[in-house]
Amino acid sequence: MDAPIVITGGTSGIGLAIRSRLEDRGYAVINLDLVEPETNAPHIACDLSVPSSIDQAIAALPEEISALVCVAGVGPLSDQPEKVMRINFLGTRRLCEQLLARIRPEGTITLVASSAGRDWRDNRDRVDAMLKTSGFEAGIAWLAEHPEAWIDNPYKFSKQCLAAYTYHAVGLAQPLGVRVNCINPGITQTNLSADFRQLLGGETYDRIVDLTGRAGRPEDIAGLAEFLSVGDSHWINGVEITVDGGYYAGVVAGRH
Repeated sequence: MDAPIVITGGTSGIGLAIRSRLEDRGYAVINLDLVEPETNAPHIACDLSVPSSIDQAIAALPEEISALVCVAGVGPLSDQPEKVMRINFLGTRRLCEQLLARIRPEGTITLVASSAGRDWRDNRDRVDAMLKTSGFEAGIAWLAEHPEAWIDNPYKFSKQCLAAYTYHAVGLAQPLGVRVNCINPGITQTNLSADFRQLLGGETYDRIVDLTGRAGRPEDIAGLAEFLSVGDSHWINGVEITVDGGYYAGVVAGRH
């Protein structure tokens, strides 16, 4: 595969696990991240909260790429709620839509959202309203006009929007021969684990981990990301896949 894969947030956590797995299998990967990786891996500085930074990163990328994997995100305890929305959804959407024409036919976009956003259909009116905004600036304006819709839990709303965006992105990508899928990780051991434990409460956090046997590891997500991005997944398009060790299956079945 000559055209590189582009990944956001490939310096740490789940993004690092995905990048490392792809590199170990011989794929060329370009990392977009504010933080440089510890290795000499190809890296372009990019702040997804700033449109001009996104545009500069895009200008530095090759004219053709084979896949885009969007992992970069801000955790639930950020004291800058608008920044959470900027990075987790608005900036990611801008990057996807501006890079779409560079992804070669049969290429892919893989969005890494969160199990916190899996229930976006329960908040569909507000999510749809955000998705209908025409771009980054229009999205910021909508946030300012409707703080009641998101300000209490910007992380959850951002991930609901990203998961729901999967289906809209398919409509943009399919005419170009590009597929779009979404991964919703459950509790996973990363540098954000302490934030999620505080958000959920220690008792709830530990209960979920106990019910699934262990917390997830970034490597648990990386295998699926590789499969969706470059594996034999050519007829998989427009789906969300929750990776949580079976926790949600217990919720659906009434065991939890």
